[in-house]
Amino acid sequence: MDDKLELVALTEVENEFELGIITAILKDNGIPFIIKNKGSGGYMRIVTGSSPYGTSIMVEKSMLERAGELITPITED
Repeated sequence: MDDKLELVALTEVENEFELGIITAILKDNGIPFIIKNKGSGGYMRIVTGSSPYGTSIMVEKSMLERAGELITPITED
């Protein structure tokens, strides 16, 4: 049995406000996720509380469609 997860990018956010909203929606709907910072963004987030380099939100491939449906009202232009 292969227990490996296949993580895919759900979306990329540029600010902490958008990151907070999207991660709250995912948590409220029981969708696990990880946050992947670009460049030295992880260090910047620790030191300053935010990252100027953008942040990817990753989900399991099998949950991508549902997660996308949930965040569409937030990410549509």
